[in-house]
Amino acid sequence: MRSIDPDMLAAIKKHKELQDADSGVPSTLSENRLQQDRLAPHWSAGAPQVASVSDTTIQINGVERHIRIYRPLTVDPAAVILFLHGGGWARGTISTGDWACHTFAAETNLTVISLAYSLAPEAPFPAAINDIRAAMDWCAENGSALGFDGRRIFLTGTSAGGNLSLTAALARRQHGEFMPIGLGLLFGIFGDNLDTDSYRQYGPGQYGLSHSRMEQYFKWYVPTGTVSRDPLISPLYADLSGLPATFIGIAEFDVLRDDSFLLAGKMAATSTPLTVRYYEGLAHGYAMYARAVPAAQRALSETAVFFRDVTSNCRER
Repeated sequence: MRSIDPDMLAAIKKHKELQDADSGVPSTLSENRLQQDRLAPHWSAGAPQVASVSDTTIQINGVERHIRIYRPLTVDPAAVILFLHGGGWARGTISTGDWACHTFAAETNLTVISLAYSLAPEAPFPAAINDIRAAMDWCAENGSALGFDGRRIFLTGTSAGGNLSLTAALARRQHGEFMPIGLGLLFGIFGDNLDTDSYRQYGPGQYGLSHSRMEQYFKWYVPTGTVSRDPLISPLYADLSGLPATFIGIAEFDVLRDDSFLLAGKMAATSTPLTVRYYEGLAHGYAMYARAVPAAQRALSETAVFFRDVTSNCRER
């Protein structure tokens, strides 16, 4: 049996130490969210250089949503990256995706916008998807003033953010709306089967995400009267044809590993241009830990190459 990357393991242990030094493992969801914001600066310190990072709010679906805009040193106006953080649809903040967003802006020269979408259980399915659809429309309306083509949007995210990137694209297709030009799906949630080999291997949570936590996330996200097999919750049950170019990043030591393998298999049977990368030795959440894990930074850089390649193809059309 392979061993986890030692830098990855050290980063997971370091995060636990930071939690213990802060206030221990929070007992409530609201406390957990606040702690994540407090710990995030440790993991974003020394991130790849960009020209500016600015926080603002936008009006979507009748409410204000927080966004963070990352401007690269040299701006390529051809497209924009809309980033969606992880956290089981219920946790996580735009700060937890800070390092990945710096990397994508620095290595693609594209503007990156990180969206603080609605969180469950206060706002269960499909609130976050509707926020993302509306944020894409906001980009289309405001992109010119902000210096990018707002109808050329990459949707990308980690864990639940990977799920939302894909399901928002499916929802836009369903509603006849303009589609993203590419999807970056990093160690995402794609199905409701919590009895795969990877769940059985890593379900105890020895490398972070656990079976019990995923059960809780589904309970928070899926409202009463809705089934978890809804294709906009578990896209493994969706028609995956006609989607834009897609990158799937898979972590070896992750309960969600097999979700990504199953998704890759289904998408390979369609005409969608597909890039799949399997990262041996890495664990769930590798994007946040890239500061301390060189293999994780290389994984993010491979995702950035995908964004650059798709942007070049769009430019040539």
